[in-house]
Amino acid sequence: MKSIVNTFFKGMLFVLPLVITFGLIYWVFSSAESLLKIPLQWLLPSGWYIPGMGLFFSVVLIFVIGVLVQAYLIRHLFRWLEILVGRIPLVKTLYGSAKDLLHFMAGDTNQDMQKVVMVTLDQDVRMIGFVTRDKVSLGSVNDLQAVYLPMSYQMGGYLIYLPKDRCEELDIPVQQAMQQVLTANMTQHKS
Repeated sequence: MKSIVNTFFKGMLFVLPLVITFGLIYWVFSSAESLLKIPLQWLLPSGWYIPGMGLFFSVVLIFVIGVLVQAYLIRHLFRWLEILVGRIPLVKTLYGSAKDLLHFMAGDTNQDMQKVVMVTLDQDVRMIGFVTRDKVSLGSVNDLQAVYLPMSYQMGGYLIYLPKDRCEELDIPVQQAMQQVLTANMTQHKS
């Protein structure tokens, strides 16, 4: 009986990430299709709408927004809009979290998280951290590093301030180290 349960869980561990990944992709595509279907049917002549056009136009719309964000004037408009969103309590938290997550997934974390370090806490307890700012002053204490210690399988972590000599720099890319921490080092990483 135990081997049947173990085999079932092994199958579930293989299938569940695939179901979640493809389910999320399907949800994004179907949401984009249903969101733009009505305006497209209203704008296009009768009978011209083909299923899939909503998805296509959502991709085009996102690309156009990306081009506009790079334009000087529009970039300032978007920054003003972000400031406005940043003043609404619940929306600010949700927007900031979503933006940070997408920046991480897009690979922009190298700009925010400068390097990977190992922090030794009590005796031989070690944690992987990410330097977010190299030179920080807290009151009269100068020359500290801001180090972010993420938690495995959660969207959270701790920000600690340490002297540079307490941080051992690791020669690991930021994304690989973050993946290692977030998955509790349960997946194999290829160098």
